[in-house]
Amino acid sequence: MLGAARLSSNVTRRNFLKTSATAGAGLLLPFHIAGHAGNSKNSGPLATAPFSPNAWLELSPDGDIKIWCGKSELGQGVRTALPMIVAEELSCDWRRVRVAQADLEPKYGEQLTGGSLSVRTSYQSLRKAGAAAREMLISAAAAEWNVSRSECRAESSFVTHAPTQRKLGFEHLLAAASVLQPPADPPLKNSSDFTLIGKPTRRTDSLAKATGAAKFGLDTRLPGMLIASMERSPVYGGTPLGFNADEVKSAPYVRAVLEVKSAHLTHQFGDTSGPGSRNYSCAGVAVVADSTWAAIEARKLLKVEWHEPPSASETSARLSEKMLRLASESGTVIRNDGDFDQAHRAAANKIEAVYEVPFLAHATMEPVNCTAHVRGDSCELWAPTQIPGAAAASVASALGIPRERVKVHVTLIGGGFGRRLIQDYAVEAALISRDAGAPVQVVWTREDDIRHDFYRPAACHVLQAGLDAQGQLVSWRHRASSPSIETFYNGAGISPQAAAQVDSLDFPAHFIPNFRLEFTVAESGMPLGYWRSVDASGNQFVLSSFFDEAAHAAARDPLEFLLAAFGPARKIPVGNGETLDVGRRRRVIELAAEKADWPKPLTAGRGRGIAAAFGWGSYVAQVAEVTCDAKKGALRVDRVVCAVDCGTAVNPLGVKAQMEGAINFGLAQALKSAITVSGGRVEQSNFHDYEVLRMSDAPPNIEVHIVDSSEPPGGCGEPGVPPAAPALANAIFAATGKRVRRLPIRAADLGSA
Repeated sequence: MLGAARLSSNVTRRNFLKTSATAGAGLLLPFHIAGHAGNSKNSGPLATAPFSPNAWLELSPDGDIKIWCGKSELGQGVRTALPMIVAEELSCDWRRVRVAQADLEPKYGEQLTGGSLSVRTSYQSLRKAGAAAREMLISAAAAEWNVSRSECRAESSFVTHAPTQRKLGFEHLLAAASVLQPPADPPLKNSSDFTLIGKPTRRTDSLAKATGAAKFGLDTRLPGMLIASMERSPVYGGTPLGFNADEVKSAPYVRAVLEVKSAHLTHQFGDTSGPGSRNYSCAGVAVVADSTWAAIEARKLLKVEWHEPPSASETSARLSEKMLRLASESGTVIRNDGDFDQAHRAAANKIEAVYEVPFLAHATMEPVNCTAHVRGDSCELWAPTQIPGAAAASVASALGIPRERVKVHVTLIGGGFGRRLIQDYAVEAALISRDAGAPVQVVWTREDDIRHDFYRPAACHVLQAGLDAQGQLVSWRHRASSPSIETFYNGAGISPQAAAQVDSLDFPAHFIPNFRLEFTVAESGMPLGYWRSVDASGNQFVLSSFFDEAAHAAARDPLEFLLAAFGPARKIPVGNGETLDVGRRRRVIELAAEKADWPKPLTAGRGRGIAAAFGWGSYVAQVAEVTCDAKKGALRVDRVVCAVDCGTAVNPLGVKAQMEGAINFGLAQALKSAITVSGGRVEQSNFHDYEVLRMSDAPPNIEVHIVDSSEPPGGCGEPGVPPAAPALANAIFAATGKRVRRLPIRAADLGSA
């Protein structure tokens, strides 16, 4: 991610995570030459050294190709999609490709995995890396045959001389190619010539995961490694006053009981946090033992007296009351088009509503963990992290050592969703390893994970809209209040606009003549973080649901009303360097509606709802189909139809899987998940009271339709989440006449209107 010096004053990190692809290939270093000595020709035996023309690939003398992945694999398929890009331009045999995870290294450029940036910001650089190697191999073959380069082509790990049909395998050309200068700007293939990109391709890591050979963070094992389980302050920001160390030390297999101080965490995007930043790891007491079981069992014996901060009085009810009050009053104006007050007074039909969304935890399947080995003034980490550079920086700061002395091995990650952007667990492991004098793996329990997350903020939204006599929207005011992720990380010195958890980059801004957007920060002691799709997860539920309310107030079909509001195909600059292509957005809405049989009537108790989202370089629309039993308060999601335009779909199987996962993730926040607070403490502890979507709750039918496109790749990890909740809520209204304005949906919300 870009550092502070490269972010303009009106571009927040949140908006960059949500939308920007403008940094392009500049986020990666395309070429890092590691040439090898060799002869200019090699018609005899195979080369004895591998060919590594840049940071991303290595061709071995036995014909295998190793491609490094510089991003973290969270389950999103990046270890398949990124190597496919290199392999496509290299023109190699995909069956010979082996994928290796890159550790933290400057040569790989920015190794952030988040904001659906991996493919879209790597695409051009990785294509050039593969193409450069291909051109060097072609040049080596042409020299071998003493023919023109233009007569040679690369295909399936061979270079062929077209006039004579002579062929040389890549492995025969390594020595000759290794002494050549890589081209700085190699020619790239036309998309019509792709043989791998755009073709459904099975994941490179599936077999290892299915057989248990894959190594996640929790699978790390080192000689002499100890396990630590840590009791953290139940209120964020608290510190231990005293604890029964001697009693716990006497438990079997316990090696140490250590106080762990709170440490400032480097912002994941390289910014220096300002005064008032609350971005730090939790203080607590760690029990270090020979095994996970011993550490967790001994931890149960801990009795800790805590000093708690003023936020120990916070409750969800009080925060909700405060947010409603603030959202009902004038706030900081984020956008103001036309004259809302005048237009709204003159409107023939007025509607208003209050929407609420709760705090949310990331709840990844692999609980938080990290392994560290501190030796003097150096530290080695085995970290399931989305941003190894920030992990290194935070650990270096906590240990008081140079950042260059922290080595980070990136493991497979059992789910991230933004949680692994935060480095608290890496800092804990490093501090405990230093004090224990041994390699230490910190293992969080599920309860630790739920109660000590960095949460998606709760929010309250108060909206008003007006329609004219013809049923056209003429006024729209949206006031919102929530705790601010931006002030949590950067302190109170940032502008009110930068602190806002809403933005004007998306519909209905730009499409309603009299539009006002306002925001007020609601102070909270809760730790905050980026959750999959950032604040769009909650905001799009509000926007698309209230727009559906406007459609019904106008007595118009929601699909027709939505398309009419967009108007004809055109391109609209929406800020933050982003352009909305209205034609592409219309296309996904029309495609989703078509595939969902939108006009086809449904039986009583069933309904369809539609919602759409734009961002991360992609366009997504979804239609949910539900069956509701108002008397029983029962709901079944029968079907979700999704249309996505993500530009060039590098791996359609990966895109489909991302959309399916995002839909279920979005439905979980709509139907199940909520974090509540009492006495400054998170009340939930495990999946019995912080529910996620189970197989029995998931729609039995999810259809994903990918728009064929030659546009540059967009993101896929985030944009499938925001439409899921509003499509569901709008379908519930269609089935029952009851409007859902808070999440998660309760049985009472399904009662008769």
